[in-house]
Amino acid sequence: MKRSPEQQVDQSAKFAFSFFVASAGLWLLAAALLAYIAAAKLTNPLFLASWEVFTYGKIKISQANAFVYGWGGNSIFAVSLWIIARLSQSPVRGTVFLIFAGAVWNLAITFGLLGILDGHMLGHELLEMPKEVWPALFISYLVISFLIFVTFRSRRQKVTIAPQWFIIAALIWFPCLFLFAWSGLEINPGRGTLQSILAMWFGQNVIWLWLTPVALGCAYYIIPSVLNRPIDKYYLAIFGFWCIAALAPWSVVHHFEGGPVPMWVPAIGTVMSIAMVFPIAVASTNFHSTAFQDISKVWNYIPLRFVIFGTLSYTISSYIGVIFSLPAVAKLTQFSIINEFHFNQRVYGFFSMIIFGVVYHILPQITGREIGTAAKNFHFWTSAFGVFAILLAYLIGGLTHGVLAQQPSLEWVTVIDSVKPYFLITEYAFIILGFSQLVFVLNLWKVLIPNPFSSCDTNAEHKTA
Repeated sequence: MKRSPEQQVDQSAKFAFSFFVASAGLWLLAAALLAYIAAAKLTNPLFLASWEVFTYGKIKISQANAFVYGWGGNSIFAVSLWIIARLSQSPVRGTVFLIFAGAVWNLAITFGLLGILDGHMLGHELLEMPKEVWPALFISYLVISFLIFVTFRSRRQKVTIAPQWFIIAALIWFPCLFLFAWSGLEINPGRGTLQSILAMWFGQNVIWLWLTPVALGCAYYIIPSVLNRPIDKYYLAIFGFWCIAALAPWSVVHHFEGGPVPMWVPAIGTVMSIAMVFPIAVASTNFHSTAFQDISKVWNYIPLRFVIFGTLSYTISSYIGVIFSLPAVAKLTQFSIINEFHFNQRVYGFFSMIIFGVVYHILPQITGREIGTAAKNFHFWTSAFGVFAILLAYLIGGLTHGVLAQQPSLEWVTVIDSVKPYFLITEYAFIILGFSQLVFVLNLWKVLIPNPFSSCDTNAEHKTA
């Protein structure tokens, strides 16, 4: 029987998608284990103290890199490849090169994390892996992105829509961010505080201009396709895209409020952060006004439930970020653990939850098999509870930390002791979150491993489309 264009695309993307999403799952588990160790060492500094590789600084940095580049990078390659191919109605080309470049990407991350644990690291945010691994990472990234662009260029429908805008832009922005930062940090190092500004600028924009646009692009694709209705006020989507492109790179420097930099630097960041209200409001209007028109379908279709949780988290975290960028508030929160709230809400509550939903949506169409409803429900509720507990602990603990740190009469030990209960909450929350992710990965591999080359099951595709 002749396959439909969608089935042909799914068949062509199957092996590459399975490779990237399976790799992403392994890195997710690695990041979860490292996150727990880091959280445990905050409540008990003697935990694994006899092992040099398990110092807090090494573990925390390894966890961030494993999550962003291992889980984040591989999942970005997987969902971008499938969504671009589906929207282009064009089969994926160069599968062998995709797998080879993906293998190089993962091997480079592995050696990079081993280097960090061995103490050979750079002092730049999310650029800590040894400089020897970055050429391999960069070249493999270019190969994978190029092959995705080839699929995009061969699209039948020449009109570019919102999901393509966000995903393609993210694939372009990351190497641009890297080249700019690497030039000013390693090739021709800047003087004075320029390096600090540039390192922080890169680390924050990896989240804002790489992870965030891909997640937003996935949401712009999944929500209308599942609900079978157009995005409400779609004309605002491209406006929101250009707002993120213009404002996000400069909004991140508000983190230097109170730091040893010229005052105009955080001032620009504050202004741009306040202006970020516009793209936040646009995305919230697009997603939620569309989804809430059919709330029963959102609730009953678990992948979409993941996605809407992620979009709500994006809206809430972004508005909170705007508030915390105000100078009067930043004086209290700037050097507190509130920054962990921002990172975890962005990467766990927003990015990861959307990726989980998209993967659950794609799997039946790629493999013809579907993860059970009970497993998906368990994954959703444990993830939601774990994320909520982590964020609440970091939010309240960060505010407590910031307020007490402003009182010179208090000893620093007293300030730290006041936030230890919140560290304990995060430790248990990371256990719950790690167990949730283990269930996800085991079920994911159970679906992928039996026969990743089998043809798509038409009934499964129609059931979930």
